Amino acid sequence: MSAVSALLVRFVHVSGMALLLGGSVFVWYACRTAGVGDDRLRLATGYEWVFWGTMAAMLVTGVGNLGTLGAPGPATRWGSVLTLKLGVVAVFVVGSFLRTFVVLTVERHGISVLRRLTLGQFYGATAWLLVLLVGLAEVLAHG
Repeated sequence: MSAVSALLVRFVHVSGMALLLGGSVFVWYACRTAGVGDDRLRLATGYEWVFWGTMAAMLVTGVGNLGTLGAPGPATRWGSVLTLKLGVVAVFVVGSFLRTFVVLTVERHGISVLRRLTLGQFYGATAWLLVLLVGLAEVLAHG
């Protein structure tokens, strides 16, 4: 991969993470402060579409980054941190499927049981897991 291609892949990857983290914090804050449930739900549903499109880009660029750097052995410190990060990513993706399922089910069936706090907790947990992933990525990038 050329230096320009590698830089572009990293740029898309970092920009994607910024969109995921910033979006989750924004939706979390809106769920905690907004007054009308339908607006919160519309915002959350819109974020879910952006989230999964961005996650697809994160997957592709993450594989591209790994291809540029080469796969480390799991016995190395870098390989251990990468293994931990990928484990957190797996937990994050499963949790995100659950969050998306709940948001889309509530939107589709008009269930009013989901309180503002519950919706905010989903996005708060998303933001905290993303902060953990950013921390692990920083360790991978800078040791």
